[in-house]
Amino acid sequence: MATRWGIASSGKICSDFVTAMKALPEGDHRLVAVGARALENAQAFAQKHGVEKAYGSYQELANDPNVEVVYVGPIHPQHLNVATIMIKAGKHVLCEKPLCMNVKETKQLVDLARQKGVFLMEA
Repeated sequence: MATRWGIASSGKICSDFVTAMKALPEGDHRLVAVGARALENAQAFAQKHGVEKAYGSYQELANDPNVEVVYVGPIHPQHLNVATIMIKAGKHVLCEKPLCMNVKETKQLVDLARQKGVFLMEA
């Protein structure tokens, strides 16, 4: 069964990640949804990369029950906030580097992931 991915943000690094995913065996991964700060950006990203759904907020992406794991790729000062939203929703997270802006934020995020029992990894 394919791993069902959500993409948090519609920028270049997320585009690069999705392009790299296409090198993996077909059927192992599925692009379920993308969420961005603006719906039109998410829709353009979805159309370009064949993502099934587009959302105009990160919270909407987190609320999608079909998403298992989220690639978090907005600008790095937003990593803590966006990853926290996903983890609180029970999503596994692959977060672009740096994971957070400092050690305190990183510990906070790691503790939350442990508490929620989800996988958290820096890309």
